[in-house]
Amino acid sequence: MSAGEIFSLYLHLPYCQVKCPYCDFNSYAAETWPEDAYVSALLRELRHRAAEPPFVTARVATIFFGGGTPSLFQPASIARLLEGIAAIRPLADDVEITLEANPGTVEQGRLRGFREAGIRRLSFGIQSFTSDVLKTLGRIHGPDEARAAIEAARAAGFDDLNLDLIFAVPGESRAVWERDVAEVIAWAPEHVSAYNLTYEPGTPFHAWRARGQLRPLDDEDELWMYQHVRAALAAAGYAQYEISNFARPGHEARHNRSYWRGVPYLGLGAGAHSYSPAPAWGRRWSNERIPERYIAAVDRGDAAVGEETLSFETAAAEFMFLGLREHEGVDPVQFACRFGRPLEDVHPEVAMFRADGFLEE
Repeated sequence: MSAGEIFSLYLHLPYCQVKCPYCDFNSYAAETWPEDAYVSALLRELRHRAAEPPFVTARVATIFFGGGTPSLFQPASIARLLEGIAAIRPLADDVEITLEANPGTVEQGRLRGFREAGIRRLSFGIQSFTSDVLKTLGRIHGPDEARAAIEAARAAGFDDLNLDLIFAVPGESRAVWERDVAEVIAWAPEHVSAYNLTYEPGTPFHAWRARGQLRPLDDEDELWMYQHVRAALAAAGYAQYEISNFARPGHEARHNRSYWRGVPYLGLGAGAHSYSPAPAWGRRWSNERIPERYIAAVDRGDAAVGEETLSFETAAAEFMFLGLREHEGVDPVQFACRFGRPLEDVHPEVAMFRADGFLEE
């Protein structure tokens, strides 16, 4: 199916038990949350947006529950959402359905409930199997809970599993990172994401770094950790298909690829973002960020609070930098078809980068 016949669907569940100090996602620590009301709002928003192009004639190719901590929601709520989605828009036969989960918020019975609800792919925010690293990151789980969660996921029937890792954490040594990578490989997930820690403005980590309370790792150590995980995963049979993502054959994250490849995507929920490649060079819009305000806005008819119409220059630049995230790179033929001009006419700097060895055919 072409990009015009499919779209990707993202559902943002913004609640967490504890907000991690490095996280700049639109998430909120809460002891309780209006689960039923929030699910109803998501489905109302979908009914509204699904009647508009480009979604009105397209099938859902991927569904991703992100957060926040989506695994805090009851399996019955996830089932209600998936049943509602299928009733509003047809699903592709090979639809990819992913749920993010945090160790410490799941056990085998709950995971089996998610599986029965229709979740096909599970993404665990492991981050590390080392207690000191997890403590620095402010995670609520320990190494044993991470291991138990992986075992429970397999026992619940999940055969498409992603494990997230974070490296370059203050105080982390090369030896600790080596052990974390070795353990991830030993668990044999189908997909691994390995991200370097970043200090995002507005987070406690960013403030602590500015005050000298956190000391980032040296660039040389961070580079070594990145090179090590790339080499170790390649030796274990994982292909690096994007800057931070590695997969066994056939297990690449199709939902994430839709963002990088310009497939239309619809974001539902507080703070969610959406993209349509038409009209002209495309447009984006975003929702109200505060969950309570989002629910109220949906009740009034529209939760969108911001919209951007892309210029030719912006769309052409994004085609390049998003394409270059992936190992497959940018196809000049696809560029010319999309923008009506040869790639190097629009981006003459490509010739310079090629000559300097930063780009290759």
